[in-house]
Amino acid sequence: MEKLAIQPLGGYLSLDQLLEVQPATELRIALAGPVANLLTAAAAMALVPYSPQGYVSSFIRASLTLMSFNLLPALPLDGGRVLRGRLAGWTSYYRATKTVIVCGFGCGLFLVMLAICRFAQGQLNPSIFAAAGFLLYNAWVERKRLLIPLLRYVLARQNSLRNRRLMAADTLVAAPGAKVNEILKHIRPQKYYQISVLDETYGLAGTLTEHQLLRQILAGTGQSSLQEVVKGLGERKD
Repeated sequence: MEKLAIQPLGGYLSLDQLLEVQPATELRIALAGPVANLLTAAAAMALVPYSPQGYVSSFIRASLTLMSFNLLPALPLDGGRVLRGRLAGWTSYYRATKTVIVCGFGCGLFLVMLAICRFAQGQLNPSIFAAAGFLLYNAWVERKRLLIPLLRYVLARQNSLRNRRLMAADTLVAAPGAKVNEILKHIRPQKYYQISVLDETYGLAGTLTEHQLLRQILAGTGQSSLQEVVKGLGERKD
């Protein structure tokens, strides 16, 4: 376990296994929360006849409300993780996460407008404002750390490759002027990547491995062009 965060609207667990870049695993774990809420509410329904004051009914409503909120397509909610897990199956981790972040901002703004409308009708509901703030803040945080999990995963994949010896690979072709950081936006966690870098004449300037690309990013040269990196590596060999 990496982090356990307790907040007014509930808590969430952050694991150190980088599940967010393992779409199938993240999808299964994310669905466990809503299913648990649903099963808890279903089990509590059997106790309704024995609770004349309505305590159990209130508990059921609260459980279903929490489940509904948790299914919103926003991070770090389970609904956002489910959506990202589905999207990451056919697009890059960067694009999948960015889509969910936009959805999170949208959900937060919708709740802000809902809270304002309710307030205009004389019905102040602080919990809606709190939920909106929670979603907007976390969307902003996720936007700031967008590539960090992927960088960590690529770094850890070096050890995985040593153990597995073989891994599915894919090739990306970089046009002249493409930057090092741009490649990360196209990486999918399920494959190992090699990058073919083209020069101004669209001939092959050289090839970079995923590990060489990662070393450039960790060295703080993420804004360098891939051509410069290939040229620098060639000069070192000479």
